Amino acid sequence: MILTHRDHELLAEHFPDLRHDPTTQKIVGELNFCAAYDPDLAKLRIEKGGADADLRALPGFISDVFEVEIRLDYESTGKNGWPPVLEIGGRHQAIAERCGVDPADLHFFSGGVCCLGIKKSRERNLTLERFLYELLIPFLYWLAYTDRFGIVAVRNDLWGEYSHGDAGYDEHRRKMALYAQNNAGRNAPCPCGSGRKYKLCCLDEVKATVSST
Repeated sequence: MILTHRDHELLAEHFPDLRHDPTTQKIVGELNFCAAYDPDLAKLRIEKGGADADLRALPGFISDVFEVEIRLDYESTGKNGWPPVLEIGGRHQAIAERCGVDPADLHFFSGGVCCLGIKKSRERNLTLERFLYELLIPFLYWLAYTDRFGIVAVRNDLWGEYSHGDAGYDEHRRKMALYAQNNAGRNAPCPCGSGRKYKLCCLDEVKATVSST
C-alpha cells in the first residue's frame, strides 16, 4: 500500500498519534477510536470527527486506544492484499490471560499479528481509510469489547466470527457460495448487507472463492 496525500491528511486529522515512517514503510503509534455496535442496524458505528451523542448513548460504546504497527511494504503483504498489523502494546496477551484463552482464540497469529479476516481475492479498491475503518478498527473494537465484557459476551453480543483453522475457511466458502446463488447484478446492493454495490464489495471475493472450489 502506497500512501497518498489524502492518506497523510487522514492520519494528521483523525489519527495524529500514528506516525508514518517512509524509510521502513510502517505506520506505528497509538490508534485511538470511539465506536459502538448498534444492534438495531446490526453493524459497528465509528465516530469520525466530532462526538456523536447518539452513538455514545449506545450500551456498547467504547473509547479505547491500542499500540499498533502497520507494515506497508510489499514483501509483508499477505495474499489478500492487506498490510499486516501487529498489536505491540501487549494488550492482546493480557486480555487472553484474563479470559483464560489462547491468543489464537482472540484471532492473533504468533508475534502479535492480527488476523483481520479470511479472503481469497486481493483487495483492489483498498485505501488506508477503508483499511482502518472497515478492518482494523472493527477488529480492535471486538478486542476491546472482549477486554471489558469477556469472551462469552463478545460472542453473544457482536457480529459473528469464523471458526479457527480449516473450519473457518469452510464456513467462508459456504457463505460466498450463498452470495453467488443470489445472482445479484454488479450494481445491485451486495448480498452481505453492507449497503455498497456488489462490484465494490464482495463480488471479487465471491468469484475467487467459488472458482477455487
